[in-house]
Amino acid sequence: MGARCRLCGGEASYHLDHAGMSLCSECFTRYYERKVYKTIRKHGMLRGARRVAAAVSGGKDSVALIGVLHKLMQERFREVELVAIYVDLGIPGYSEECRRIVEKVCGDLGLELHVLDLREAEGYGVPDFANTPFRRRMCGACGTVKRYHTNRMAYELGADRLATGHNLDDVVEILFELYLKGAVEEIVRMRPVSWSDHPKLVTRIKPLIELTDRENLFYVLAQGLPLLEARCPLVGESRMLRRKKLIKEIEGAIPGFRHTFYKTHLKRFLPRLEKTVEEPRLAECEVCGMPSLGRVCSYCKLVSKLRKAGARSPRPRA
Repeated sequence: MGARCRLCGGEASYHLDHAGMSLCSECFTRYYERKVYKTIRKHGMLRGARRVAAAVSGGKDSVALIGVLHKLMQERFREVELVAIYVDLGIPGYSEECRRIVEKVCGDLGLELHVLDLREAEGYGVPDFANTPFRRRMCGACGTVKRYHTNRMAYELGADRLATGHNLDDVVEILFELYLKGAVEEIVRMRPVSWSDHPKLVTRIKPLIELTDRENLFYVLAQGLPLLEARCPLVGESRMLRRKKLIKEIEGAIPGFRHTFYKTHLKRFLPRLEKTVEEPRLAECEVCGMPSLGRVCSYCKLVSKLRKAGARSPRPRA
């Protein structure tokens, strides 16, 4: 006889290792959506919000994000408008599949979708960084590109929140590295909500921050949403993946490690760091006019490497 659902006694479909319980598809869906709703309310993610731009990539986390936000905004946050934004990174084969999934999900949900094609709009694709000093840090370069353009798109669309699909596994992996390095200036910025008072920097929210990688996968499967099977060909065996593998091994030896690590950061360390670490003031980039910690923002510094390397030359912004 198979496992039974802890809540209704029916046949279980999914097992949550960290919670030590099995749930059927219906009970899991209610559990998942309730958890996201509580996370949003607990951290005031949508307090005063009018328009949320959800960054979608086509991966399971972002698909789960727009799926659950669409449902919650229909049922719980009717005053808030949801739009989706997608950055086509120009990775042959992979980006086409990601875009197909994003367009299908948004079409099925009736969501407004805005797409930025890097090659069309900027004159380059992420693979072009292989010809620069970033060839061994492609994920880092890609992250800078995505953060810049998702913020810019959200700002230009008049959104007052930018939702991302970062989950518990993602956040713990980043915190694990930052605590090892003692990077307190970066640790203090690791929050469920990154509030902004700069007019061109949209407040970022992480509604899935308390959900694990597997819980997001289960939600996509339970809702019958399309699942991206391809893996980004640029990832390779990155340090990020190695850290996630190590954390998974720790979780096997210490059940609940990820949840404990995150909660300790949020409740014990973060409040103390916020009192002692002064957050830097943002200026505006002399090149593009977007928020920057220095005279030139990290994105403009990054694309300048393409010009110096003689790769596809990014088009200068007007």
